[in-house]
Amino acid sequence: MAVVPAEIRNAALGRSLLGYRRGEVDELLERLADAHQELWQERVDLRERIDALEAEVQRHRDMEELLRRTLVSAEKHAADQKEAARQDAQRIVREAEHQAREILGEAHHQRAAVWRDMQDLEQRGREIEARYRAFLATAEAVLDEVRADDDRTEEREPLSDAITLH
Repeated sequence: MAVVPAEIRNAALGRSLLGYRRGEVDELLERLADAHQELWQERVDLRERIDALEAEVQRHRDMEELLRRTLVSAEKHAADQKEAARQDAQRIVREAEHQAREILGEAHHQRAAVWRDMQDLEQRGREIEARYRAFLATAEAVLDEVRADDDRTEEREPLSDAITLH
């Protein structure tokens, strides 16, 4: 049980026949009371300091817990963002590959169409060339015939009647 300084100051000591020297004992009790007073106040101050430090430690623990939860949340958010970005990248690549296949397919169809058109044009060119050669051969034959007839007779047949187009 703790003894407070006031109890020391107000202590009533019994007296005997030979007793004690009251002044010296009172002085000693006063010094003891003052020392005890200082210790008691120091104890109170230390208790307040301990309470304040415990409150600060608790505040730091709470802050540490908040920071830990914030860090975990930020890491989760970063992982979620990274996964979302990875999925978006994969989707974009798939779409780009699909578009590339469509473009290549269309290019192959266009190339085939151009090749067919070239073949048709070459065929038409050969046909036109053959018709032109036939026309020239016919015209040459007609001219040869006209010259031959000129040599035989002086009378000439009109050129427009002799040339026939095929």
